[in-house]
Amino acid sequence: MSKPARIASIVLPVTLALALAAPLSAARAKTDCASLDIEFQASAEFTKVECDQGSFGGGAPSETEEVIGAQSSTSLFVIHHAEAGPRTYFDRRDTRTMLEGEQLLAKTENWAAAPGGNQFVVTRFRGWLAGQPDLSLSCFGFSRFTAHVANSTGYRHIMYGFYCALQPDDVSDADVRRLIGALKFDFE
Repeated sequence: MSKPARIASIVLPVTLALALAAPLSAARAKTDCASLDIEFQASAEFTKVECDQGSFGGGAPSETEEVIGAQSSTSLFVIHHAEAGPRTYFDRRDTRTMLEGEQLLAKTENWAAAPGGNQFVVTRFRGWLAGQPDLSLSCFGFSRFTAHVANSTGYRHIMYGFYCALQPDDVSDADVRRLIGALKFDFE
């Protein structure tokens, strides 16, 4: 299965759940979340947490990617971690550029800076999930580049993703900080 298809299989079921605001089943992992290099200390609000990982290469630079998808009946949190392969690195990009290529988001608008924490760059936006063009969500995106590669402009690790909730107002500063604070990792 391709990387975008595998990632979509983790989090696309939430689209219907958000539209119907119906509760989801108990958590089940596609990959053992404890085996990842990242951790999301999920609160009880997320009724389903799934994880996946894979390595990608071929004619392009190689990388290992991990994904955590957490969802409730009214929210979705997608966390990516990518580690560059041998003799490769990631160039810094802004959060908006990274997320506008996200296949789960059909449309985004009204981007504005938000408070982050733990060296994450955070931006708020309105988002529409693929397959739900009439369902406007309050979202924030985040990114963090870490482990600078010597004698280059690149980094070994990227953590990025987004959170969207079915609510009319922006995600509060307190919720942004709480969710960013729930992301744990030990690479630098």
